[in-house]
Amino acid sequence: MNERLSIPTRLIGCVLACALARLFTPVALAQTNWQSYEITLPVLNPNYSPLAVENRPLLYNRLIMAFARDHIAHELRSQGRTLNDGMAVYYLQRELQALIDMWQATGYSSYLDQASGLAQQAIKEAGASPRMLIWHDEPRGEWPCFYLESVLAKTGGHNQLCDFQGSAGFLMVARALQQVNRPEWQPIADFVEHDVVEKWLYYKPSITEEQIKGPESDKYLLVILNSGRDVREHFACICLDLYTLGYRSYPYRDWAGLLIDLYLTPRYEPNQPAPYQDKMPDRIPSDWGLFANTDEQGYVWMSIPSYDPNSSTDALDTSHANRTAWLAAKACTEGLVSKSVVLGLANTFRFRIWAPEKGPFYFNNYVDGTDADLGGLTGGRGGNIWFGWHRLAVFDPELQDLFLSIAYDLSNGGPNLPDGAQNKTMQDAPLCLEAWGVRLLSTKSQPFRFP
Repeated sequence: MNERLSIPTRLIGCVLACALARLFTPVALAQTNWQSYEITLPVLNPNYSPLAVENRPLLYNRLIMAFARDHIAHELRSQGRTLNDGMAVYYLQRELQALIDMWQATGYSSYLDQASGLAQQAIKEAGASPRMLIWHDEPRGEWPCFYLESVLAKTGGHNQLCDFQGSAGFLMVARALQQVNRPEWQPIADFVEHDVVEKWLYYKPSITEEQIKGPESDKYLLVILNSGRDVREHFACICLDLYTLGYRSYPYRDWAGLLIDLYLTPRYEPNQPAPYQDKMPDRIPSDWGLFANTDEQGYVWMSIPSYDPNSSTDALDTSHANRTAWLAAKACTEGLVSKSVVLGLANTFRFRIWAPEKGPFYFNNYVDGTDADLGGLTGGRGGNIWFGWHRLAVFDPELQDLFLSIAYDLSNGGPNLPDGAQNKTMQDAPLCLEAWGVRLLSTKSQPFRFP
């Protein structure tokens, strides 16, 4: 038996936390040869199933150490990265998610330190490289920038989706820091409000402060936000977090409620009127709501409409739909959406996305159970589940077992996931799934809680 099995859980965590703190310095990373660096993972007791009660303490330790192994590898691959790049901050949100889950699960401050350091680094770099924001060739002032080359001509390099996805990660960190009374939460949250939210609130010259703060602010918000469901779902989460952190300059809670109603209301009939149809008929997005379906076995599942305004009755791909699942779980914990909506999405995941007949951890590319190619990814390769769908495990014990099994499989290299599946090939996927497994197993964590 591996000697590390006799080390108490607390000691394992402390040893790893200290080791990681040393390894994650730039000098140490530069001097580390990952090919020769190994972490021996605890071996589960073969006399019991991996998820048996008797194995859970070992599995908890194993996943902590697997996360350490994979995060060290990630840091080595990421040496010298700059975080003021649009796509860098886009993916950073998922690394921050994983670190906060590890902190919540173990209580070890090194994870929170790393998350705080990454958020502050990204904010500092964006502030040190401001760029002029452009609206139809009209300058709208210089702002900190997470630069995206593809929108240089249109906005000067600023992008709502990258800004909002990165900010959703920053606020996850800010809320965790506030939870333990660490003062660095406020500069992070201030940056999101003043340098991200306000940048886009006043992007269009025709929008005034009186309109944004007035009784019809809902109408103007839907003009300001890009029409993509993903942008608006991120913004709803940002609003909920800023409100929870104590910010009251804008009607954040009301805005979150507006977006949650628009995008999470079940649609039971094709001609069902949308929320706010009477108040702002010209502002209702074509992809509003969730299409409620009843299977022949009697369970209700929710299909998420495609972003494409020309095919809004088609189903969204599983990967982009992570944001819908995340918002639904978050809104449910805030009392802003019925648990039946979340359970409907859990049914979507269990009976449409997950396809165990094709492989134990095979997930279809689209939320309605279809599996056509997705942006060049063949069937089962784009059914990503680690940055939103995983949260539904809080509401469904069977999904808890599924995600624990996936995390265990990834600790072994993911042999039971499809070849080329992004659930194991994307850098952040094993980190997020292993961290979530640790959180589901932890006696310290409250996995229903955000962050």
